[in-house]
Amino acid sequence: MVWQIIISVLLLTGIFFLSFNLEAGGMGLVSNLNALMIVIGGTICATLMTYPMKKLIWTFQILKKSLGPQEKIDGLIQAVVHLSRNYRGGWDIRHLEQQVKDLPPGLLKTGVGLIAYQYDRDKSEQVLHQEALCIRSQYESASKILQNISQIVPSMGLIGTIVNFIRFAGLASDIHGLAGYTAVAFLSTFYGVLLARLGLIPLADKLKECIVEQAFRMDLIQEGILDIWDQEHPRAIQFKLESRLAARETLNQNPKSPTVALLPSEKMALEGKSVGSMLVN
Repeated sequence: MVWQIIISVLLLTGIFFLSFNLEAGGMGLVSNLNALMIVIGGTICATLMTYPMKKLIWTFQILKKSLGPQEKIDGLIQAVVHLSRNYRGGWDIRHLEQQVKDLPPGLLKTGVGLIAYQYDRDKSEQVLHQEALCIRSQYESASKILQNISQIVPSMGLIGTIVNFIRFAGLASDIHGLAGYTAVAFLSTFYGVLLARLGLIPLADKLKECIVEQAFRMDLIQEGILDIWDQEHPRAIQFKLESRLAARETLNQNPKSPTVALLPSEKMALEGKSVGSMLVN
């Protein structure tokens, strides 16, 4: 981490040295490259000075995973029901161990492994809960890193604008000459706001949505694994998980609470109850 900070400081020093010594001109290629160099290069250096490289690598891995195609929850439920049906059918430990090897890394694989090795149920629940918290913490940490980077980018754009104003102040002979360079100076601010608002902030919001989705998936997996451990009927497990999925989709489609029309007798009973509770209080 120390060498990473030293290299980042040297790189940042080189960026500002080039920014002050590049030829000043109008709205051309050199000015655009200068602005992009300050914004992108400065953001990369500031990020490397703040976070270890390993943390940045798995942040972009999580981001890549969240942007890729997601497995449908229906397929996850069918996988849990399939495991439950086979486990009730008399699978021995060898079959379960083979099933663990075929599953992709994740919470479901951990749960099946705990069943295969006959781990204690209460301890299995604790292990699944802790792993789910760890996975969610990784997603939330990645989202916070992207949010922090999105705050660095506009700051680097503002710094680039100040650098260009300093450069142009020595070149302009009067205030009118300085006004001609104003548009060039604000290029860095433009690129900083553009990259933050249209790039990093939407990605961070995408990760937040993925956190909610992953939390729901892991909740279903934990419930399904514990039901398999209790040897509940596969039909009951499928009904329970599909009911939770249907309730979640209904809530997302219609978040407002439904209005229920009361009969006159029910309305009078409710009014009488409320008056009675007021008298008691």
